Amino acid sequence: MSVPREDLLQPTLTRESQTLAPYSVQTTFLTGFFGGPFAALAILATNSVRLRRVSRDAAVLGAILLAVVLGGWWLFHSAAGADVRSWFVERFGSTATRLSRQGVGLVIVGIGYLLHRKEQVGADLAGLTRPNGWFAGLPCAILGAMLFAWFIRTLTR
Repeated sequence: MSVPREDLLQPTLTRESQTLAPYSVQTTFLTGFFGGPFAALAILATNSVRLRRVSRDAAVLGAILLAVVLGGWWLFHSAAGADVRSWFVERFGSTATRLSRQGVGLVIVGIGYLLHRKEQVGADLAGLTRPNGWFAGLPCAILGAMLFAWFIRTLTR
């Protein structure tokens, strides 16, 4: 005859172990669109902290940051990158820098959505209250746009 184990009847989820709801997809989209790649990385890192996934997401976020930095260096310090830049400027004129910032930011937001989609859907299904996107999204977008402008200026010197 087996003796029932009382520890199996204890709830495993406590208030301390619950993760926080991530920022909404709309917040991450707008942050990446207006702030660019560095802002998108910042809001995704903020979501990783909120979801307690920093150790799992660190490699992906680091690889994205490395790709942005190396891609920028390649665009401004190689012959092939110069050809790509001249084609892009020829097609889009004075808006080329803004479009590239927005485009790369949105690609990173898409990668982040794939990274956190289970948590995003789970938060919606559980009816978790999302944090106000203004508190993280606006500072990330402003600082990300400023960092992108500095990054471009540094590369063109």
